[in-house]
Amino acid sequence: MNEIDKLLEDIFRKEDSPSLKELFEQRINQLNITKSQAYDALEMDKKSIEPILENEAKQVDTIKLLKIGEFLNLDLRETIEIYLNQNTAEKTRELNKTRKAKFIFENFDLNGLKKLGFINDIKNLVEIEERIISFFGLNEIFDYQDEILTQVAFSKSKISANDKLKAFWIRTAYTQFKTINNPYEFDRDRLKQLIGRIKPYSRNEKDGFFTVCKALYHAGVTVIFQRGVPNTQIRGATFVINNKPCIIITDLFKRYGTIWFALLHELFHALYHLDDIKTRSFHLSGEADLWLDNEEEADEFARRYFLPEERYKFIVPSISNHYIVQKYAKEWDIHPCIIYNFYCYDNPSYWPGYNKYDPGLDASVQKINAIPYDKQTINEIVLEIKNNLELI
Repeated sequence: MNEIDKLLEDIFRKEDSPSLKELFEQRINQLNITKSQAYDALEMDKKSIEPILENEAKQVDTIKLLKIGEFLNLDLRETIEIYLNQNTAEKTRELNKTRKAKFIFENFDLNGLKKLGFINDIKNLVEIEERIISFFGLNEIFDYQDEILTQVAFSKSKISANDKLKAFWIRTAYTQFKTINNPYEFDRDRLKQLIGRIKPYSRNEKDGFFTVCKALYHAGVTVIFQRGVPNTQIRGATFVINNKPCIIITDLFKRYGTIWFALLHELFHALYHLDDIKTRSFHLSGEADLWLDNEEEADEFARRYFLPEERYKFIVPSISNHYIVQKYAKEWDIHPCIIYNFYCYDNPSYWPGYNKYDPGLDASVQKINAIPYDKQTINEIVLEIKNNLELI
């Protein structure tokens, strides 16, 4: 909280401090002078000074106010504090509206939120404030910013629109995980066992991914799908909430093969880097990260999990023969698109030719799909996902 915010909080708490008018009258009595003499000393006429003292001025000249404060032996802070404290409730509300507007502009990319469908009108700040409070279940708009967000972007001197939108995305994910509140203890040994059995489920395009996520949930690892935000490269994210891994998979590239790769990448972090992530509450994959320097290791783990190097080298010469790729994908218990995806990662010019073998991801993530921005509250999204994950 900056100095201005602290000053305003102090002001709103004080109700019995003397007014400028009372202090002015005390001062001229102390000096044994008349009002006219005081006005002359201040080089101000009655029409200029009395509206300020009577709290009737619609707009106050700052220099005139400070001159009065100097005459009363008040410093800058005391002058402003006393003047604002004597204001009417209506003026105080106006001041607080400005404070809220400043907070909204500082913390939210309004154009980005409109594109997401979260708000309708970037100019209606009252409606925007109510929308944010309702969506996140906050007591007031100022509760939005906390230590989770300051680790994303708000420690910077200049905050970009992308930083604000990314922070909003992270806060949305974090709040969803807090609301889901996975009741199962995190079992690292069970997670290792589950990872050994995940691969064949990639062949089940409709239910395989959800089946794996449900099994992980019962091992204390919560996985949900949340669409990314524009102009970011977030493929996945791992949070640590109540000492349990919570994983977000996004629609980056909108490929079925990518969500499986992203899942194994994040599970690697859950297995080996949980303590590192815990110190800062979350980790984003696909974005530059100054804290976690083992992204290549996690990528290599995910890639070799599905397709060890010797198998990859074996299949590459036959990559143009879809029948051969299908045959070995079945033998190796993986979806054929995963083979094509790894080949195209290494040879990007081939994406247009092999994208047709990727079935897309919509059906596979339907039961854990958090599409939050058209909902009134996060609870509306989370309850259905939680119920799906807890079904035995």
